[in-house]
Amino acid sequence: MSQYNVEGKQLEAFLGPLEASILQTIWCSKKRPITVREVLEELKKKKQVAYTTIMNTMDRLYEKGLLDRKIEKSKGGAYLYYVYWPKLEEQKFKEDAVRQVLSSLIDNFDELVTSCLVEKAAANGQQLEALKEKIDKTIKEKKQ
Repeated sequence: MSQYNVEGKQLEAFLGPLEASILQTIWCSKKRPITVREVLEELKKKKQVAYTTIMNTMDRLYEKGLLDRKIEKSKGGAYLYYVYWPKLEEQKFKEDAVRQVLSSLIDNFDELVTSCLVEKAAANGQQLEALKEKIDKTIKEKKQ
């Protein structure tokens, strides 16, 4: 995972816009594994993008450990190409990313993080109640 971008929304808080679009496309695809060409065709519905750009970005996502891949042969066996699939499903990726950011914040700023979380949750009654329930549940589990 890369750095956290406070300006980014959802996946773009952790990834670049194209990386986020590619991962979202793969997660939403019914076809797995998926080729660069198939991802390209899906993304071209929204904006013009080059095959090599998608290929390089998918390779970068593989290098970051977010995609896995294997080589397949074309039907005639004339050429080889990669097929990709996500190493983590979307919800697991988000959970891991948030945990990583929070862990770093707590390691660096300790009690300030807790204080800010409570203040943020207090702005919304439902969030505050949900936080209280999670804290109470965790305390009970720790006592057992």
